[in-house]
Amino acid sequence: MVTWAVSVATDAKYSSVDDLAFGATFGISRNGSGSEVMARYAASHYEWTKQPKFKVLGDIDNLVQGVQQNLVDAFLWERTTMQRHYSANQVRYLGTVRPPWPAFSLGATEQFIRSNGQQLVQLVDQITQIAKAFVESNSKGLEFVCSKLGYTMDDARMWRDYVQFSNDGSVDEGRVKKVVGALARAGVIESCDVNDVVLRPTP
Repeated sequence: MVTWAVSVATDAKYSSVDDLAFGATFGISRNGSGSEVMARYAASHYEWTKQPKFKVLGDIDNLVQGVQQNLVDAFLWERTTMQRHYSANQVRYLGTVRPPWPAFSLGATEQFIRSNGQQLVQLVDQITQIAKAFVESNSKGLEFVCSKLGYTMDDARMWRDYVQFSNDGSVDEGRVKKVVGALARAGVIESCDVNDVVLRPTP
């Protein structure tokens, strides 16, 4: 699960996430991206009376420039990735939005799952073992994150402390139902039954 930060210009008048409930314009990387989904989720979760508007700006550097130049009012991005921009006083942290869904999940078509169950089970097991080894590696794993993403060690530790990995690759149908409901209320997907989106592969 990943924590998302709401960022605004350093001189913006907003003091809380709810100050964006007027129908603020959010910068997004692309249509349908996590930055857009999270803004829609925030509007739904906090019961804003007006829906947000969106402007496609591209990568994180363009999003930062977008709020600096008043092209957009705010944008959402992963919290730790934003820390270097906060430390450099390029943008200001406004608040946090935590969705009920995991950052990354493994999905496949029904036909593929039924035809390749054993391979999928093995893949999930391998990913789970790699994630477990990463968590247990302590400083070595953090050094890898720093070298690949440009984090400081303190930022990498902060990321590690709030990110959670599945221990067994299992599917929690209760959580899936909650996620489906949240996305449907946010207008991201159409409402559907949990059985329409969950199919476990068999070895």
